[in-house]
Amino acid sequence: MKISKVEFNVSNIKRCLCPECPVQAESVCVEGKKRIMAEIAWSSESGMYFEADRVPGIYCSTGKAMCKDINQHKKCRCGECEVWKEYNLGEGFPDFYFCQNGEKR
Repeated sequence: MKISKVEFNVSNIKRCLCPECPVQAESVCVEGKKRIMAEIAWSSESGMYFEADRVPGIYCSTGKAMCKDINQHKKCRCGECEVWKEYNLGEGFPDFYFCQNGEKR
């Protein structure tokens, strides 16, 4: 299976499990980013733009989490994520904990 670069787009952001991941559950920083995301109407992908540093997730595309108060000792949910499955992210490096290890290489 070929691993492809994960696109940073609204479709992938919507399907990303990072905001519900136990690793981020107690993060004040992540909670603030989730509030910002909730304020944005994203019923359509046309014309929508999100800056990577404002999105609490899709680290397989953007790189390591900017929030330093995430708990990387909790179990991550990458293997349950539709983005992870679609892009074959179980292959290559890293295969989990993109929030800590950065984007897929």
